[in-house]
Amino acid sequence: MNRKIALIFLLLLALAIVLSYAASKFTVLPFDLKSYHELQEEASLPFNILMQTVSYLGETAVAVALITIAVLTFALRRQWLEAIFMLATTSNLFLTFALKEIIHRTRPFPVAESFSGILQGINQYSYPSGHVLFFVVFFGFFAYLAWIHFAGNMRMIVITVCLALIVLIGPSRVFLGAHWASDVVGGYLIGTIWLILLILAYRWALQFVSE
Repeated sequence: MNRKIALIFLLLLALAIVLSYAASKFTVLPFDLKSYHELQEEASLPFNILMQTVSYLGETAVAVALITIAVLTFALRRQWLEAIFMLATTSNLFLTFALKEIIHRTRPFPVAESFSGILQGINQYSYPSGHVLFFVVFFGFFAYLAWIHFAGNMRMIVITVCLALIVLIGPSRVFLGAHWASDVVGGYLIGTIWLILLILAYRWALQFVSE
């Protein structure tokens, strides 16, 4: 890890710790309500459909399908290390569960308690946003691999789509009332930290395999 990346990592970590502590102490932070109401002012049929569609991609069944497709994409190309690391992005699920259980922040509009086990823990609490964390880690890592291994239009299309989804997922969760803005910011911060660690682990493994 070079000095610049190390400084960025430490800054993100510090911000994540401060925000996580605040989320554990306060149900609503000053910018949460304002962000929610501002997004509600953008409501229209096209905007509603966009927000719901983006958010739907983070649902469990869809997320599993996306991960499977990504793993198969690299497996069929015989890029086994890349396939393994795409599968490793599922680690964000356990990170999300652990943080939600530690912080215990209630959702803006609590979900029905119709889940059990891990799913109940993930859906019951609000901080950090599991959708955002998943999008940052999964689509972020897929975009990183696309930059390295894809070429031409395919590379640009995959990266553009991945980045667009990462940007849109945060506002969609706030607009739909599933999370406060601070939950979303926490998801972005923690997701980026986890993404950096995955990329560093992948680069280390790549060197190890190449030797």
